[in-house]
Amino acid sequence: MTSHIEIVPGVSSGHVKQRCVAMKPLSLLLLLISLTANSSDLSAPQVAIEKYFQYFNAKDIDSLNNASGQPFTLINGGKISKWNKYGDAVDFEGLQSSGWAYSRIRQNELVYEDDMTAMVNINFSRYTSTDAVISTSDVIYLLVNRDGAWKLKSGFVNGNLTLGK
Repeated sequence: MTSHIEIVPGVSSGHVKQRCVAMKPLSLLLLLISLTANSSDLSAPQVAIEKYFQYFNAKDIDSLNNASGQPFTLINGGKISKWNKYGDAVDFEGLQSSGWAYSRIRQNELVYEDDMTAMVNINFSRYTSTDAVISTSDVIYLLVNRDGAWKLKSGFVNGNLTLGK
């Protein structure tokens, strides 16, 4: 970082120092405004859902299991299913054979949050490798706060959603 000091005839060095000192708080303020403007407006449970989708797209079973509570339950088309771990519920090979390549969240809305639980309403689409939409689904996720980390505990699907099985 280079600095530029302008020597102005008739201005003492004391005024130059005051000018530099006054610029430091202004620079700090502009930096803070910039960081705030670029920060996410998502709550911690919503961020947990975003991470979950990243793990899902990466087909990272271990991270999905760590991001979910045990047992994990899914209410899908009126049918209640329960698995010891989320990884037991999903079959990525089955999803891929249906053409699935990745999923993308279209809407991420916090429904409710307190110190221990939260509900997040998600609308997402599944896509092929050519970016064609396979399906779009609405899911409300129940999350629980365990030792300061938000974990997916249940999903409530409006309609039917396959996990590849």
